[in-house]
Amino acid sequence: QALARAAALFRFTSGAGRSLMGAPPSARPEASEEPEGVREDEEPPSGFIGTVNYQAASVPTGLYAEYVYPPKVGVRRDREGNDVEVFGVKLAPVQVRLTDGRSLPLNLDEHGVQLVRDEFRDLDYYDIDQVVSRYYPECCRLVQQATGARRVLAFDHNLRSVSRRGQPMGGGFVTQGPLELVHGDYTEESARNRVRQMTQPPGVNDTLRRVLGDAPPLDEPAEDLLGERFMFVNVWRSIHPEPIERSPLGVLSPHSVPLDDFVIHEIHYKDRIGENYNARYGDGHVWWVFPGMVRAEALLLKCWDSAGEFARQPPPGGRRVPATFAFHSALQTPVRADAPDRESIEVRTIAFF
Repeated sequence: QALARAAALFRFTSGAGRSLMGAPPSARPEASEEPEGVREDEEPPSGFIGTVNYQAASVPTGLYAEYVYPPKVGVRRDREGNDVEVFGVKLAPVQVRLTDGRSLPLNLDEHGVQLVRDEFRDLDYYDIDQVVSRYYPECCRLVQQATGARRVLAFDHNLRSVSRRGQPMGGGFVTQGPLELVHGDYTEESARNRVRQMTQPPGVNDTLRRVLGDAPPLDEPAEDLLGERFMFVNVWRSIHPEPIERSPLGVLSPHSVPLDDFVIHEIHYKDRIGENYNARYGDGHVWWVFPGMVRAEALLLKCWDSAGEFARQPPPGGRRVPATFAFHSALQTPVRADAPDRESIEVRTIAFF
């Protein structure tokens, strides 16, 4: 009944929008003046309707980073995970049709996303030590069951909530707002670099440093791990007692995004440079959403797969799979005025095969 009620509200009620990216005003990207997607004077597409922030058409596309500062498109991020400077980002809000992913047999290999039922663990998710010691192992179990991986490591997580944004979660990290920007978490280069980094002592921004000290999270040689199939998977879950209504997570079908829509986005930390992908809007993009997600569900989201068809350095002789990763974003959707704030956790894992 809760799921049906939330889905109905998702379809038919109305409410206010949200601030872009959850960033402080000084670090927010400029909004685009370019009309894209469905215009206000047009009839919106039928079905679920949502608004998502793409990069504007004027933002340069590309597949490979240049590792220069300041980047053409990117951010400088502090230790707490806040974007303190933004470069070259110009947002283009677009109204899109959303397909109910619950009605589809989506899986990680084919689609880059999979919804699973899983018992909710009652713990203090704003306590980093409880999350690392009690919830990380459960996330590893979920990913291993879904993928058949020989080994899964959980190594980091984010909490997201507007009302609790900035609240400490331990270890010098704070709660973030929902990320309202179409993005993928890795490129091939940054995924491979992350594997190498995890065979070294944890850095100052690494969650596992408080647990492992100077011991590497991965105890196998980096080149051996890079020679086999590896997959980054986020375990995304609501931690609020009520079903999600505000800022649900939308997932973009990997097969609907041509390479011409990719935007390389650099993330400059104090001790390293990461990179991921943003996207420009395309008419053929297909969005999935999972209305009314509850705490007893988890969304497995593929963030990079070395066996994916887009990967240039697949494991030798291994099976290739259609989905390399899935773009995703928090969505602005119509909600009732008194709908609760979204509270969610995403745990980052890496699986080896």
